Amino acid sequence: MHISVSNTEWPEITLRHPDFEAKKQDRKPDTEVLRLKTKILDHYSGSILTHLRPSQCFRADLFGRFVFHSPRLDWIREDGITEREEKLLRLFFQELLDELKGNQVWDPELFFLCSAFLLCEDRIRDYQELVYSFGEDLKEANEGRRLLYFIGAISESESFLKEGLERKEKIAYRHKQQGLNQEEQNELFDLVISSQEPDLAGLAYFYFKDKKEGIRNIKVLDASIARRIEEFSRTEADFFLDQYSLRHPILDRFFLVKKCKPRDIVFEWISEEKKKNGREELKETLRDSIQEGSDDSLFERYKILKEQGMSYTLRPFELLVLWNSTLAGELDSEMISVRAQTPGSYLTQRAIAVQEFKDKKFEAFRERLVLTGRFQYSPEMVYLKAISLLETGPVEEGVQLMESLVHKFPQSDFLRLVLDRYKRKS
Repeated sequence: MHISVSNTEWPEITLRHPDFEAKKQDRKPDTEVLRLKTKILDHYSGSILTHLRPSQCFRADLFGRFVFHSPRLDWIREDGITEREEKLLRLFFQELLDELKGNQVWDPELFFLCSAFLLCEDRIRDYQELVYSFGEDLKEANEGRRLLYFIGAISESESFLKEGLERKEKIAYRHKQQGLNQEEQNELFDLVISSQEPDLAGLAYFYFKDKKEGIRNIKVLDASIARRIEEFSRTEADFFLDQYSLRHPILDRFFLVKKCKPRDIVFEWISEEKKKNGREELKETLRDSIQEGSDDSLFERYKILKEQGMSYTLRPFELLVLWNSTLAGELDSEMISVRAQTPGSYLTQRAIAVQEFKDKKFEAFRERLVLTGRFQYSPEMVYLKAISLLETGPVEEGVQLMESLVHKFPQSDFLRLVLDRYKRKS
């Protein structure tokens, strides 16, 4: 500490840190740094290097975490920089970064220039070194520190989190600290859907993935994320596709698969969906085995289809016959694995619906019908729906369905007897 005293009546005291002069000198970059900075600005002014901010370079993934992402993956060509200019640019920047190592500077423009280059190049380790070349009291460098904090590269510090946060950063910080309350979740949903905070779409998905009802529901987010599926990692895309398949019809799933999977995988997916939904021809050996069964015995066919993992493709009435036989327990056990392996299959959903009908869970049966696709309009499923309505109501609707079946199959005495019996009851 240095104290200077004047000769006046009241002495003047000035307090100074011992390395004040040295610190003051550090605040300005040296001439070499300035020369390189000027060259870059002269040649590349107006490119992404002069306007990319650190807060633009992180997003939320579908699991509630924050990950790095550069908004411009091919920035060199997108900005029209030639091959010769690119080599020169990289040379300038490498020299500049070497000059900054081990020094501290307080130049906001220089920070943003180097920051943009390293972020576009996805050089996070070098970016950490860069951030520490700029003083903690430089607010622009604190933007870089916040980016590193959100992606988990450095620990929390009040020095860069207490002020200056943008809206996206405030939401991310609250989520990392204690999670968002319902009001904050609703605000997040609205900001994502209105495209005001698209980088937080994964966070909105994390909070709303189980919300199927109401204005703010997962299907709205599904559409938003499906449009941008290429921006997500392969792990996220696979996870999203699995969840999406449970909520959307096959045509929507096809366009999503086509968008995010290679061509050969798309063809495999189509073949598998045809198999699951009964649209694929049985293999020759399987067809022959079925046809050679004694008198097309249902039990023989069930045995063959079970070996192929395809017993759920049996028709509704055939499944009901099996559930009323000694094979009921065996079929119940098989349905457990079918539910897990092919949940998005219309035929699987049809078999589950028949099982619910068998268990007299008529409301659950009717709710599941929509998941069976075109199969809900087959005569057997219409009959089961009619019976469920005649049992639990509204009876009038059940009678109408049964009358339509009698009209379609006028030779069926059985249908006419069932209709008459329920009419007498009502």
